Amino acid sequence: MDIGGTKDFEFNIRDPKFLDEQALWEEAKRVYSKCKDCRMCVTYCPSFPALFDAVDRHDDDVQKLSKEELALPLELCFHCKQCYFKCPYTPPHEWRIDFPHLSLRYKVWKFKNKGAKLTDRLMVNTDLVGKLSVPFAGIVNKLNNTKPVRVILENFMGIDRRAKLPPINSQTLVDWYKENRKPVKGENGKIVLFSTCLFNYNYLEKGIALLRVLEKNDLWVEIPEVQCCGIPFFDVGDIDTSIQKAKHNIKVLKSYVSAGYDIVVPVPTCALQIKYEYPLLLPDDPDVKLVSEKVFDVHEYLWKLKEKGRLNQDFRVSMGNIAYHIPCHLKSLNVGYRAVALMRLIPNTKVRLIERCSGHDGTFGVKKQTFDMAYKVGSKLFEDINSTKADLVVSDCPLSSNQIEMATGIKVLHPIEVLYRAYNF
Repeated sequence: MDIGGTKDFEFNIRDPKFLDEQALWEEAKRVYSKCKDCRMCVTYCPSFPALFDAVDRHDDDVQKLSKEELALPLELCFHCKQCYFKCPYTPPHEWRIDFPHLSLRYKVWKFKNKGAKLTDRLMVNTDLVGKLSVPFAGIVNKLNNTKPVRVILENFMGIDRRAKLPPINSQTLVDWYKENRKPVKGENGKIVLFSTCLFNYNYLEKGIALLRVLEKNDLWVEIPEVQCCGIPFFDVGDIDTSIQKAKHNIKVLKSYVSAGYDIVVPVPTCALQIKYEYPLLLPDDPDVKLVSEKVFDVHEYLWKLKEKGRLNQDFRVSMGNIAYHIPCHLKSLNVGYRAVALMRLIPNTKVRLIERCSGHDGTFGVKKQTFDMAYKVGSKLFEDINSTKADLVVSDCPLSSNQIEMATGIKVLHPIEVLYRAYNF
């Protein structure tokens, strides 16, 4: 197996020793013994400097690491997966190194034994926060940008006052589509759109652009009432809630797959969760494989239309010079640079690819205790973007976009918004 791309995973919740503390630390030592001799990942995130510093303090002897020293690298991992898709020793290599899933296993063990703060659990419950906030979007958005409220959020929720928070939609994307759906023949296919929490609750304009582009390409679209994909709960190790979300979504999506629909996802993280994490969370559910095989990144899906000669290429407006940030989780999906290829179809449009992590994750980039570390991870990306002087800055990940906008002051578009503008609706 070549370096990079989608491989195999080392994460077995059916293992009787999965939650055994001693087995967890022994596995950490085994993985660390390989990582310390390689050190390729030292610049990726705070986890590896913490690991290598600890090993160096003990004269390169992993066996001398304390439990606290063993835990810290796993605690600091925010599941960007850069190490995973660059590591030459991931499964099926005999060493079976899978640092992100080792971190998740640790966090699951920690949650089972120590729980998590109520504020942390609330922060990752995007469905609850979204449903409660949308009816009061105007008030919430205004308060989230006032200093007194941000001080309160920092002191009681641990949300750094410098962090840029996602806006709240005035209505959900699901409700908007019910009122604004346009008739199409659907001759290019039937898709079920996994709207994602970010499009449904936070970035309505991106969702509208997405739906109009899909309609422009004569795709029949249904948006079911799915739940959060469940990946935010990985941050605190609440795997049981992630499994509950997975079960609900698989049940909903299976009915569409059985009816001949493909599943299109506009946020790489959510696509990654459904396609590759759900089979790990529900290893005994036969429907998971059926659903996961029908999951497509939105640009991957549109490019398939291009290959069949069915993509609407009636682009009427040049987009100039684009600086495109490819998110880490899109690289983990292993679908190639389809957004780049699509944008390059627009006349008189040039796209420069920037391959750096934004450092955001879901909560890592907003929590007071990790905000500075997240900013440091993304600092080179911010420098690259500022130096490009591009007409547009683009990223598939809304949270990365938020991080970039916070650091540079530049509004960031989703690739689908670029196509929407190029069509000149």
